[in-house]
Amino acid sequence: MSAAALPYTTLILLAELAFGSLVVVTVFDARSMVTRGYVQMGALVVGPTLLLAFFLARSLQPGVEVDGYTLNSGSFTPFRIVLIAFLAVSVAHGFAAFAGHRGASVGLGVAGSLVGLVAVALLAAVVSPPAWSYIGVLVSMLAGAFALGGSLMAMSWGHWYLTNSGLPKEPLEQMSLFLAVVLAVQCVLLVVGLVAPVREAPLSDVSMGVSLVANPALWLRAGVGLAFPLVLAWLAYKASSIRGMMSATGLLYIATGAVLAGEILARGLLFATGIAL
Repeated sequence: MSAAALPYTTLILLAELAFGSLVVVTVFDARSMVTRGYVQMGALVVGPTLLLAFFLARSLQPGVEVDGYTLNSGSFTPFRIVLIAFLAVSVAHGFAAFAGHRGASVGLGVAGSLVGLVAVALLAAVVSPPAWSYIGVLVSMLAGAFALGGSLMAMSWGHWYLTNSGLPKEPLEQMSLFLAVVLAVQCVLLVVGLVAPVREAPLSDVSMGVSLVANPALWLRAGVGLAFPLVLAWLAYKASSIRGMMSATGLLYIATGAVLAGEILARGLLFATGIAL
């Protein structure tokens, strides 16, 4: 990944993290499975993340390509507009959560999730031209969002058991299982991405001077970024099912770091090869 593509990689990661986190928090809040403090913590993650994404997006002026990687720059202005709306709704969600208006916070969480979905879809359109399909990039980014947000929010919920051991085990069970399923989907997407031909190779059919299958970044993405956290998420699910909450939380800590590393590698490989992993 070139230095010129780094801001776009960072922007994708921030948008994915904010969207995925808000969806997870809202789903469990709507089902009355988490505490008010947890929802407030989620809002404190989503709002600042989107603020960083907004400042980064405002500083970018994309052209037709970035270091040989073709961009659909026409979708960037609509993305920025929707990103502002996403930020505004997320801030309103945070205010509602801290004011104790649960109905409003759930409603705003749903609205913010829908706006966030549009933002991610537009951002996928910006970076999709070289890849095998727009849908492939969009699904890859949505899976990345749920992996990032799911791992962080599951790990964060694990901390609530440290202060109240009487909390039900079902939320952490379901969050861990959700993360495992998302990572399994990402494994399938990796295989599809490797098989499907790109529409346009950004630079050549090699990356870092070697073929893709010989590129250590690919295997780090597959091993460290997918297989490893998948095993950890499954173990966290099994641990939480027998109320081993401290063990589950520790496993999710490691999984969160591995997922983040994997997403960075995946987006870097996208800009280097045009392959959505």
